[in-house]
Amino acid sequence: MQSDNEKMLQEIVQNTEMGKNTLDEMLGLTHDQRLKNEMMRQKNEYRRLNQQAHTALAALGVQATGQSAAAKMGVSMGIRSRTMLDKSTRNLATMLAEGSGQGVLDCKRAEKDYPTASPGAQQLNRELCDMQTHAEQTWREFI
Repeated sequence: MQSDNEKMLQEIVQNTEMGKNTLDEMLGLTHDQRLKNEMMRQKNEYRRLNQQAHTALAALGVQATGQSAAAKMGVSMGIRSRTMLDKSTRNLATMLAEGSGQGVLDCKRAEKDYPTASPGAQQLNRELCDMQTHAEQTWREFI
């Protein structure tokens, strides 16, 4: 049976992969250099947090389980359908703000669901939550 520590770290891996994968897919949709720069900056933050979660899981002797293929496909199809007719900076920023908001909710749920996770896992989760809260505000500036 998985410990709260392991479960929280797995949630962080999945949350950060969702962020990285979404930004990867959306980077090619815009010609707005300022938006692209912010996407790259946030993608690097997601990558850093993802690596920390992977490292913590490896220290527990556990393999990280990232996003499922179905989840990746669902995100990709959602992005394609919502940008088919509108690739404007405003539309992309709106979608990214919504995604960051969902990421914050996922962090808050993990915090409540896994109360006995280690202080290190809880701190990493808070760091991810803070990053996504700031990201949501940043995306709103593009709207």
